Amino acid sequence: MVTTRMSGEPVQIIRVKDGHSIEFNEPELERILLADNVKDRPVVVISIAGEYRQGKSFLLSFFLRYLRNNARSNWLDDADTPLRGFQWRPGSTRETTGILLWHEVFLMTNSKGEEVAVLLMDTQGIFDCESTMKESTTIFSLSMLASSVQIYNLMGNIKEDDLQHLQFFAEYGMLAQKESERHPFQKLLFLVR
Repeated sequence: MVTTRMSGEPVQIIRVKDGHSIEFNEPELERILLADNVKDRPVVVISIAGEYRQGKSFLLSFFLRYLRNNARSNWLDDADTPLRGFQWRPGSTRETTGILLWHEVFLMTNSKGEEVAVLLMDTQGIFDCESTMKESTTIFSLSMLASSVQIYNLMGNIKEDDLQHLQFFAEYGMLAQKESERHPFQKLLFLVR
């Protein structure tokens, strides 16, 4: 697996504005996807979504460490090095709002020998005390539509409510995707921690 990269930081692609409306940051997305080393390659977007304050940004920072270490088997060996990447902190106040895309693009060779551009996406946690159900649904659904791999981050076990919410978000996403010929929901993974 060969990797090259551009330096990066989180970039807000979807912002929740006052009044709970959604704003799409098209110029930033174009800056990432239309870069010379990305624009003619297939793109793989790995996204994590789930309840707020459950470690999504923390986990994505581990993914960044793995990708930055060129997928070496000893990528976790340096436990003394601080984890850098998406902002995270302990506590009950949300850190991530809207949808963030890591600006650093990782060029990797997939199992078919094709070079693909790998991007990491972080999402606002669902069901926090500051968000409406509409916001949570929109953020989760957009994440599902935009990602190649959607990770549904769950704590403890998979509950019936989790599956009902997933079904609702997926149906909402399917309605939004109805006019397109693209194939949404390429891969869904449940991460139960």
